Amino acid sequence: MKMKALHRAFWIVSFLILLFGNHTTYAADRYEQLFRGMLTLAVEGNPEAQYQLGMMHNNGIGTEANPSEAFEWFRKSAASGDPLAAYKVGCYYDGQFPGVVPENNVLGLKYKLVAAEQGYHLAQTSVAEHYYAAQQYDEAIRWWTEAAKQGEPTAIRRLSTVYEQGEIAPRDLALSYRYLLMLAQMPGVTSDQSTKVARDTVFAQLSPEQLTEASAAGAFVAQPTPLTQKAQSGLMEAIRLYALNPR
Repeated sequence: MKMKALHRAFWIVSFLILLFGNHTTYAADRYEQLFRGMLTLAVEGNPEAQYQLGMMHNNGIGTEANPSEAFEWFRKSAASGDPLAAYKVGCYYDGQFPGVVPENNVLGLKYKLVAAEQGYHLAQTSVAEHYYAAQQYDEAIRWWTEAAKQGEPTAIRRLSTVYEQGEIAPRDLALSYRYLLMLAQMPGVTSDQSTKVARDTVFAQLSPEQLTEASAAGAFVAQPTPLTQKAQSGLMEAIRLYALNPR
């Protein structure tokens, strides 16, 4: 047990150095070793390893990028119930990698709903776009709202437009402005010129009462779900899985 604990600690520390330090030949060797570890676990039927192996094939980490091979591992993982794998299968059916599978928006929505219902913010935003395209506006707004609670910028921007325009939901300039204020608090969005223009445009239309209503809401605090946090951890999840299952 002591040796396994040391092995786990070594892997976690060395990969943290790898991820946040310089990418060297050492890093490439580590990625290849991680890939082999994920392959072993995936062949044994571990759904999370199958998903991680799919991501490594998808992104060319530890191996050559191979979208067709990635899809097969995502498909296997999704069949065992992994929601992030289901999301990726949905991406493929939505045409992320043309030629791997025939585009099929019905299947794209079906698979992405699995991840959306379990709380993945990107899946929720994508599902909302599916429903918007199908003119099922109540469902679109519902899923954009769920994603916006987690701080997903695309969903927040879409909602600000929805409530400014008042075409598929009652016009609510105070709510539109609140969503734009959310965007203003996000790193990487604060300096976005289009967001500034949109915020100024809505601000100019606000009555004093609406401005008070929007300002009273206070600062927005994103509340990502555990599934969203797991997805955002990226390769660290594969490292953790490998460290906990040394071979």
